[in-house]
Amino acid sequence: MNRALLHAAALALPLIGLGGMWLSADHLSRQGTEWDVPIQGDDPRDLLQGHYVQFQYEWPGLHDDEGERLVTFLCLTGTPPTIRLTQLAKVGFAFDGPARHADAPPADCTNPVKLDGSNGGRLYVSQAEAQTLQEKLWDQKLQGVVRIRLRPDGHITPLNITFRPRPPETRARPEPIQPLER
Repeated sequence: MNRALLHAAALALPLIGLGGMWLSADHLSRQGTEWDVPIQGDDPRDLLQGHYVQFQYEWPGLHDDEGERLVTFLCLTGTPPTIRLTQLAKVGFAFDGPARHADAPPADCTNPVKLDGSNGGRLYVSQAEAQTLQEKLWDQKLQGVVRIRLRPDGHITPLNITFRPRPPETRARPEPIQPLER
């Protein structure tokens, strides 16, 4: 009887550990503040890895020439979900303070976004939805907006994509990537 109980415990203990890790990861993924970030689309289908909408963030107040690789954090200001302004945080430095570790956001940054070396993201969608989103992302009259969840540690998770009319003054942008013939 003791031997059978030990075998059952030996089988149950890893399952309990995996369940605890899953619950912890699930709880962490639901933490944070939701923000709306304008995006510019890329080809939303990745045939090797499923159906994803791939996009580039267009952080409000941040210009293309400021997207240096030295930046590890962006600091968002505004009232969630509306971003009023995006500021840069250089590697290892607070805006006005002493040097800090590169993996820590500046002390005066209340909504840090940790960058992963790219300015893009992707969101998994169904095959039918991918085609519809692709067409809307190529429409020059529409502005794609991704709702992200920003955790306190700076990690962002894309949640969904919506569209709104693009202001007339921002419609003159480079031609989008044309769809691949499939």
